[in-house]
Amino acid sequence: MSDANANVSDVAELMPLATAIGEAWAQAFVVDLRSNEREVVGGWPGTLREARRLVLARLVGASNSTVINTDALQLLARTAYDAARRSWQAISEPDPEA
Repeated sequence: MSDANANVSDVAELMPLATAIGEAWAQAFVVDLRSNEREVVGGWPGTLREARRLVLARLVGASNSTVINTDALQLLARTAYDAARRSWQAISEPDPEA
């Protein structure tokens, strides 16, 4: 089995983790805004670049032996980003100025 094929099963196992990373990211954003007495309004303010950084930090933090290829990282980052956006949209109010 090639490394690319092995990564496919690893990615499938990591998808719930990526979703949890995204949900926690959105919640942290909300907590930060509310602690600064700011409203949770408008579209999701995070970026895909931030999602990649969060996924990488969590995976490397979990295991120094974790190796992930670029395609797998992109998929996990997109999963985290989408989960964060969904969580944000469930909480946020529409932007009255938009």
